[in-house]
Amino acid sequence: MNQRQLNKHDTRRADVAPETVDVIIVGCGPVGAMAANLLGLQGVKTLVVEKELSAHGQSRAISVDDEAQRIFQSAGLEGELGPGFHPCHTLRYLDDRLRSLAEVDFANLDQPFGHYVGAFFQQPRMEAVLRRGMARFEHVELWQGREVESFVQDGEGITVRVRECGTEKSVTVRARYLLACDGSHSTIRRKLDLKLEGTTALEHSLAITVSTASPEPDYTSYLCGPNRRGFIARTARDEMRFDIIVDPGADLEAVRQPEHVRSLISHYVDPATVTIRSVNVHSYHSRIVDRWRVGRAFLLGDAAHLMPPFLGQGLCAGFRDAANVTWKLARVLDGSADDSLLDTYEHERRGHVSEVIKSSDAMGRMMMTGGQVLARARNVLIQVLYRLPVTGEFIRQFKVKPAFALEKGFILGTQRAKAAPEGTYFPQPRVEATEGQRVLMDHVLGDGFVVLTRPGASQDTQREARALAAELGARAWSVLSAERIGEPPPDAFVDTEGRLGAWFSRHDKDVVVLRPDRYVFGTATGPRLDGLRRALRGLIRPRPRGGASEVRRAG
Repeated sequence: MNQRQLNKHDTRRADVAPETVDVIIVGCGPVGAMAANLLGLQGVKTLVVEKELSAHGQSRAISVDDEAQRIFQSAGLEGELGPGFHPCHTLRYLDDRLRSLAEVDFANLDQPFGHYVGAFFQQPRMEAVLRRGMARFEHVELWQGREVESFVQDGEGITVRVRECGTEKSVTVRARYLLACDGSHSTIRRKLDLKLEGTTALEHSLAITVSTASPEPDYTSYLCGPNRRGFIARTARDEMRFDIIVDPGADLEAVRQPEHVRSLISHYVDPATVTIRSVNVHSYHSRIVDRWRVGRAFLLGDAAHLMPPFLGQGLCAGFRDAANVTWKLARVLDGSADDSLLDTYEHERRGHVSEVIKSSDAMGRMMMTGGQVLARARNVLIQVLYRLPVTGEFIRQFKVKPAFALEKGFILGTQRAKAAPEGTYFPQPRVEATEGQRVLMDHVLGDGFVVLTRPGASQDTQREARALAAELGARAWSVLSAERIGEPPPDAFVDTEGRLGAWFSRHDKDVVVLRPDRYVFGTATGPRLDGLRRALRGLIRPRPRGGASEVRRAG
């Protein structure tokens, strides 16, 4: 895909109004571009408005977890990042003398969702992949060098005035909904008079990105010394990132000077072997917008929340926002769900993001403590905890990043009961569908709602599950145990790893209904599915023909 095809909109005259679109996305960073890809796959006519004339050339976000990688997979972009995607192999906690206080071997961690538990990336390469993905769809268009001047909502849609940057030319776009993905300084958020509630830390971080000629050294480390605190990661085979906390009261201009930067990184690499690509100063924010939806406008990513980087969840949270709201928009737009479904976006995402921010704050307080006495005491404590059976396992299994569930929203009963499977993220093992091929489960399931029955489920249960799926316009699948002999039928696949059978047994359930974003809507035991049927009746209806587009890989 060449640049002219990617920027096909640039040949338009700015004073000629386009056709009405379903969704207008403001901002084409990673979150906006991901939302555009997900909407494109659903057949939603989408316009993306981006102020800059080209993609951002520097790495800001650097990490993705396994859930974010699964969202990439759902967008048909799995494996497209190539050399710009780097799995985390070992995470070490280092003191000032580079002695390891504790470590996590990521190669030995369980991968319940089918992807690396932690990985890094080079943001410009990721954005290029996402933009190539958008170019797959004739019904998704990107306007660069444009910004939203104003917008007005009414009962049927939203009218947006889009201005060409640097000129007075503008055009009016009519859309059903608007997604604000325009970052921490969101223009849309200001125009909606919304506030980011929370705190900003007094400390700053110096973010240093360097190019390397070789893939070594392959650091992924928390820096826990009294003198140097922060984080180091190899974000690609040819790139490293240093995030070093700046001492309170330091001259923020002086710390960016080349001599100071080289002195900082010299503790970890030979400055003569790398090229410094960018040096930026960042603040640590813990903030959430007071409202995520105002009428037909929704806020996603940094426009809706800002969090400290200590768990690497900032971009992951934005991708979850996109995965959550886009399938709901597609359903409402094609008439298979009511507009009230969109209210669950904030209900589900606010609680999730709040918990991530709390965990990230706690990690920051623990790992980034400054001062000789406190830091040394903390490091001794880390070493002690690492050697104890329970706490050592907690560290080695990287349980500092907790698993979160949706506590309320579009789930059975609307409120999650304690330890219930509803609202949890469903696992994704490799399964066998046909001809002995083993693939990640979501490749078999496709998009949309899915009804699964456990291995060994009765014929009555399977029949009722198929009937429920037909009412939803979904597909029913029977999960077969690995001990089964013979080719699976067309509506079944084999649980080769035993992970799905274990999930059903652990929760003592026979049937599970999965949402399009692979969170659990509800479960049932036995062949009677009346509770599920009542909860879904009228809320989710079969989609009209031609609702979603076929997944196509970028390239």
